[in-house]
Amino acid sequence: MFFILKLKTIMELIDTPNPNAKKVEIDKQIDHLLNDIEKINGVYSIFLGPGFITIIKENNIEWESISQEIADIFDKL
Repeated sequence: MFFILKLKTIMELIDTPNPNAKKVEIDKQIDHLLNDIEKINGVYSIFLGPGFITIIKENNIEWESISQEIADIFDKL
């Protein structure tokens, strides 16, 4: 008998000095997910750095309305 175990990636949106920007620390290559994140209604831009990405939302959007969509994308890892 074989068991398949899928571990979820733990993704945390970390506050930054800019209230419209949140940082996510990453330890994997996620280039393939950036297009999915950019397609979320309310995401203004994404900055990719070494070991992290910063997601910037539009001024009129609340984090609560897009956080779950972002988490769902990271669950694909």
